[in-house]
Amino acid sequence: MDSQRILVVEDDLEARLLIARILEASGFSTATASSAEDALSTVRAGNLSMVLLDVLMPDIDGFECCRRLREFAQIPLIMVSALTDTRSIVRGLEAGADDFITKPFDRDELIARVRSVLRRAERQAKMEPPLALPTVKIGPLHVDFSAQDAKIGPVDLNLSGKELHLLYLLAQNCGMLLSRGHIFKEVWRDDVYDDSKTLDVHISRLRKKLDVAGGYGVLLKTIRNRGYLLSSEVEVLPVPAAPPRD
Repeated sequence: MDSQRILVVEDDLEARLLIARILEASGFSTATASSAEDALSTVRAGNLSMVLLDVLMPDIDGFECCRRLREFAQIPLIMVSALTDTRSIVRGLEAGADDFITKPFDRDELIARVRSVLRRAERQAKMEPPLALPTVKIGPLHVDFSAQDAKIGPVDLNLSGKELHLLYLLAQNCGMLLSRGHIFKEVWRDDVYDDSKTLDVHISRLRKKLDVAGGYGVLLKTIRNRGYLLSSEVEVLPVPAAPPRD
């Protein structure tokens, strides 16, 4: 029997009660909030395992609520919304959501996704601190996973933890095609790749940061329906100039 407590954030009373009943029927306990402000206060109070967050709310929308929540909490979070377009899904993931479920949803799918995200979070929490890993240096690219640092020449890439892990994995296997499933397993520690756009969003953000560093985004190759690779061309690239000081 599951004992996790899940916060359901939904401004529509009927929908809020329905989601809570579905979760409780599957063994979860629930708390509810009808607004983003109530949700943020409840998360700050603690004793939660996950947040199910609606996007379209009257005070603060779910995207902004998620961004604010991520400033002080890394609790697992799934967005639930009637918005089904790819742009909205990407916005949710970029704001910090772990998954995005579109309405109307199947009850079994909702519970399966909740359990998948919770399992992933539990595995992350149980992971032992990483051993000191060797720095990867390829041409001007320098990725020090242990120090959580990545640069191209003197230019700091300013990567998030997942972006740095992703680049480190690609750099370790420079010139080699890595499947989506392999990347997901190594970076997110999940044995089975889910159908969310999590990986796509992180690849896109990593590519943008490589571009900002001097147009190096083209080095991150997408092989359609197969996976990604970091081009071996990085080995012969010139070192970029240091950014100007303020």
